Amino acid sequence: MPKATFSESAVPSFSEAPSVILVAGDVEFFVEEAAAKARETLGGKDVEVLRFDDDAPAESVSDALLNRSLFSPGRLVQLDVSRLLGTESPGRLLVQAVEAWRKGSPAGRREAFRRARALLSALDLGRSGDPEEAAEAAAKRTRKKEDAADLAEILRELPEEKGGPTVVGSALRLLLERGNDGTVALLTATAPPAGVDLLAEIARKGLVLEASVGKDAAGALSRLARARAKQRGVAIEPDAIERLRAQTDGRPALFASELDKLLEWAGGGGHIRAADVRENVEDVASEDVYAFYEAIGRRDAGEALWRLERLFSGREVRAGDRAIDPDETWPVKFLGMLTTELRRMLLIRTRLEEKGAGASLDAALAYPAFQARVVPLLEEPVSPFGRSPFEAQGRVSPYPWFKAATRASRYTAEELARALSRGAEVDVALKTSAPPLETLAVYVGGLIAGE
Repeated sequence: MPKATFSESAVPSFSEAPSVILVAGDVEFFVEEAAAKARETLGGKDVEVLRFDDDAPAESVSDALLNRSLFSPGRLVQLDVSRLLGTESPGRLLVQAVEAWRKGSPAGRREAFRRARALLSALDLGRSGDPEEAAEAAAKRTRKKEDAADLAEILRELPEEKGGPTVVGSALRLLLERGNDGTVALLTATAPPAGVDLLAEIARKGLVLEASVGKDAAGALSRLARARAKQRGVAIEPDAIERLRAQTDGRPALFASELDKLLEWAGGGGHIRAADVRENVEDVASEDVYAFYEAIGRRDAGEALWRLERLFSGREVRAGDRAIDPDETWPVKFLGMLTTELRRMLLIRTRLEEKGAGASLDAALAYPAFQARVVPLLEEPVSPFGRSPFEAQGRVSPYPWFKAATRASRYTAEELARALSRGAEVDVALKTSAPPLETLAVYVGGLIAGE
């Protein structure tokens, strides 16, 4: 299904809008945030805005969608259709309903009822039967039998719902056929599954906008954490937010899920620190080889050895955006990558010293200054080859050499040469059944120590 990425400029004015606009995404917070911005654009002094929560009678929602406003030229009807569109994870809905119910607060009860209705809709289980039987059926189908008793308690107290999702679905289809004749539906949905007929119809005849973290993912996740913490009356430290982002690998849905667990753990008036995140959240983050190189460049033994352990922990390994398969050949492959980087560091170190430009090796050197002062020296041809040893495919790529230069700035040429020489011994050891992590840890430790 084609989607447009949400932006304020992607939202048309009310008069130019299709009759149905859906804002969807994987994280409820960003969906709600985007919908609020869309409502600002679509609303105005000549537009009546009606917002319905999940407890609103289906007939009231249907009437609002199919009838024009008596007081304004335009009517904007906002509602969440996550339950109507369904979900691919009913097990998660069951867990969320039970967790909300156990809070014992009015807000928790409302959340539990909302999740329970979505669960029944996702599993196509009606409300007319016995609560215990419905709960047992739902728990069995989601493989969460331990939650059956709690779910039955929720279903016993679940308020009667007039009409149902099908009534709202029919009204939306009629509105799509009719077009914008003064009424526009602004819908929201969190993690809707692909292949739903109504979703496809909205994409064809209306507008689907995908809400995400955007380009500033770190800033967006930090904003989410601060907002949710404020709602719960919990203090959360900036370092804790950054640690949570790192340990969830910056995956928005996982970040939001683990954040909710932390806030529940802390409780109202609680405080979340980075150490709390380390203790309570599983570290599923991938590891970037370049972050390890940076630790080598800083001669930070603790950081380098910690990252080395992560590189051999079985987690996903990256080199920037490129994925690396840490298979059985990974130790030897990794050593080859590390010695290649050390060779680059040694080459640029010796070249600049030969040119009397050793002072240019400064860890704080800015990239523009490197381009202006150092790159011309790297581009000079070397006799008798008539070309620069820094070239690749006929040109010098400045940025990789800039990174190698900043990393080499804290080492002498002799230290780098010794490390490269020892690399041959480590290669032999790795190929003759030496313990990979221990062998490489000794090598890295010796490199940083200058031994």
